[in-house]
Amino acid sequence: MEERQQLVSQIAQLQLKLKQLDLEQRTTPTRTPSPSGSSSSKGRPRTPVGPLPPALAAQPKRHIALQFVYDGRAHSGLAYQPSTGNAPKLSTVEGELLDALETARLIEPMQEIDGFGCGFERCGRTDAGVSSSAQVINLWVRSQLKDPMGTGTDADVEAGSSTVEGDGGQDADQGVPVIKKRPSAPVEMPYITILNRLLPPSIRIIAWSPVSANFSSRYSCIWRHYKYFFSTSVVDPFLRPRIDNGSAYPPFGRNPDGTEGEPAEWQKRLDKINWDGLVLDVELMKEAASKLVGDHDFRNFCKIDAPKQLSTHRRTVISATIDPVEGEGPDMFVFNLRGGAFLYNQVRHIVAMLFMIGARLESPDIIGKLLWTSDRSPQTIDMHAPASDETREILDRKPGYGMADDLPLVLWQCGYNSSELAWRTDNAPREGDVAYQSATEEELALAAKQALDPVETFKREFLELNQIWTEQRLKSIIVRHHLHALATHAPAPPEPSSSPSRKKPLVYTPHGAGQYFKSSGHIPMMRRQRADLPEEINRKWAEGRGAVKMARRAANQEQADALRVINLAKKEEARRLAEESEEKHGFGSWGTKGGGFVG
Repeated sequence: MEERQQLVSQIAQLQLKLKQLDLEQRTTPTRTPSPSGSSSSKGRPRTPVGPLPPALAAQPKRHIALQFVYDGRAHSGLAYQPSTGNAPKLSTVEGELLDALETARLIEPMQEIDGFGCGFERCGRTDAGVSSSAQVINLWVRSQLKDPMGTGTDADVEAGSSTVEGDGGQDADQGVPVIKKRPSAPVEMPYITILNRLLPPSIRIIAWSPVSANFSSRYSCIWRHYKYFFSTSVVDPFLRPRIDNGSAYPPFGRNPDGTEGEPAEWQKRLDKINWDGLVLDVELMKEAASKLVGDHDFRNFCKIDAPKQLSTHRRTVISATIDPVEGEGPDMFVFNLRGGAFLYNQVRHIVAMLFMIGARLESPDIIGKLLWTSDRSPQTIDMHAPASDETREILDRKPGYGMADDLPLVLWQCGYNSSELAWRTDNAPREGDVAYQSATEEELALAAKQALDPVETFKREFLELNQIWTEQRLKSIIVRHHLHALATHAPAPPEPSSSPSRKKPLVYTPHGAGQYFKSSGHIPMMRRQRADLPEEINRKWAEGRGAVKMARRAANQEQADALRVINLAKKEEARRLAEESEEKHGFGSWGTKGGGFVG
């Protein structure tokens, strides 16, 4: 009798604990976004989150894709970094996402294995400091619908005897407590609202989509589009615009009738300063960019990623153009680069080379020379064949040069077949959603009634992100006024001397984001010191720092090969759907005219 009372007491304590855990899930504290838009969680200690309460763990799971933006400068890279020793945990974009997903009780506590225990995949990895306007991940999360994946099973019915009404119960035959499963709801959880309350302002979920069980944000992606922003002149913004001083005094450089007048004296002095190397020839850069299009060996435009042990560095660039930035000054341009996949640091190496060409330190023909490797493709031979009287070196070892700065680089869009995704910003049901394929008209009406208002939900997210943008715009305007004030003190150019100067002029090489290298001279690219062959770099890593990882990889080779077959099949299927859409709608290479593809 005493043992029975003890058991009943333990059951009551368990039921109370379950209620407390469920209450925690409903009342999760939120982070208030700071106006600065920067992450305040860098290096913060993480509070461990226990397993999902049984009432939540029993709910069905669904496969979704999340599209999100992030400021790369606010975090130590995109990829999750495990803690090492007593060192504070680095704030990475994925780390913040996983923390938010755990805190919201949408996933079980993260496991440090491939997929983190929830099938987590990303479209593409970006370097530390690089931002994204449309990164995509896919994972399995908790759902509160009856049949979120459209399998034809009712989660409430399937639970059967394990679901009871009330706060809990006890199996009469076994004397074992029965856990109440939270009943399903007519409408899905508002994933975006939940996660954005927990994420720092530097990371914003902008859309989510139901996806099939086979969808892969990495292998279903057809193309990735990067943008790199740059200015062609350090002084052009101060030679053209007119700063209006209101009625305080007449604005400089403007006639009484509002038309442009003569430049101010300080503008004339500013224009006469030698800005060689920092004023880029955009036409030369455009010519060089066009030489990148096609299937080529880009080993000389990347950092060799030894842990991946790549056997080839051939990649396909679909388009590469340099275009004016709409809504900005005439000096602002963007390098638009779109391709199927990219190598480690490939975009920033390409931009660094374009800067040297724009600064007239290298010729556009250097592109063809750097692509002329022993693994050159037929397209490379066709596009960059040397002249009959030219002896072309096979360049298998990369010449030494630095990358462009990371700040102006943005992963702008990831291209998918439109049949695979149905982006939305709210939790309202959509026509064609598999989760509602067997719903009655009454159930659909109830779901629509209980869903968040789509317009109000969008407005809230838009205004939150707009606040960050407005703050940055205002800061930019203020700094431009600072520079304007300094520019008025530009010195007069020195008087020409009758004797030639013995002082060799310095060479300025743009680095991006207003930065530059300053040197006494430029060493031509083909005369620079070369790195080891990629095969040698891979071998040294595999026999040294990567020996343990290589042994682990060899032990799991059979499983890895099987997974590779599955992933390549996903990739091939995505490509096949893309080609079918192009053939049907008459699009250019891989949807260059949009239509059948979504970002």
